[in-house]
Amino acid sequence: MSIDGIVLVDKPEGPTSHDVVAACRKIFNTRKVGHAGTLDPMATGMLVIGIGRATRLLGHLAAHDKEYIAVMRLGQATETDDAQGELTSQAPADHITDDQILEVIRGFRGHIQQRPSKVSAIKVDGKRAYARVRAGEDIELPAREVTVQDIEIIEINRDSQLHVIDVSVRVVCSAGTYIRALARDIGEQIGVGGHLTLLRRTRSGLFSAMTPLETLKENPAMVSLEEALRTAFPVVTLNDEDADKARHGRTVTAPLEAEEGLSGIFDEAGNPISLATIEDNKVVPMVVFVGAE
Repeated sequence: MSIDGIVLVDKPEGPTSHDVVAACRKIFNTRKVGHAGTLDPMATGMLVIGIGRATRLLGHLAAHDKEYIAVMRLGQATETDDAQGELTSQAPADHITDDQILEVIRGFRGHIQQRPSKVSAIKVDGKRAYARVRAGEDIELPAREVTVQDIEIIEINRDSQLHVIDVSVRVVCSAGTYIRALARDIGEQIGVGGHLTLLRRTRSGLFSAMTPLETLKENPAMVSLEEALRTAFPVVTLNDEDADKARHGRTVTAPLEAEEGLSGIFDEAGNPISLATIEDNKVVPMVVFVGAE
């Protein structure tokens, strides 16, 4: 019998996202495990893990917006735009006022052009950018549009000995936004450089409750495939005749109340059938769960 569901892991600092996937394979005794939305080793917090048939949801879940708590250090820039990289420049930040910081950060709300960190996992000619950098290549990734729905300052701390300013922020952003790059670009615009010293993902889409990895080892728990669909997407229920067609991957007429966009499709008994796109009054299957291992 297959195990299907979503595991919401509170990732500790240190392990890679791949390490967490490997741990979950052992915990749930299955090979079919994946993750949505990579977290760097230094980052903590929400890592969405898919088990069994729920792995088919991961690409769609990864596209949802994210929320983070982060600390940006102004006055120092690093090779990797975070605390794990070597310092590339330092500039005293003592003269920077709180109002200046607030004014610059305000400018990063909305649709912005962002150049991902050169040590990101983005592929360049089939090879990860970070792998090319580690091999000694000097690369520049093209800028792309991302959306920062909100970025607010939580706290500003000044270190008179290091001549740096640590700015704690809450960020709500679209998928594909690099918080490291935000820290870098905010520091550059202020004129003293910047990098990320702490990153915690607190929410992915509508998922916010999470379980520490060590707790999962003692007490494995997951969100069922049905519950994950109902939480993350609007729900559309099909009558028995259309449900039978949809189970075989066929397009059917959408119920009158169905709204356009991605929806979780269920039969009248409440069993999950698929994730589908509602368009032109049709239910077009994207992922069919019935019969999948």
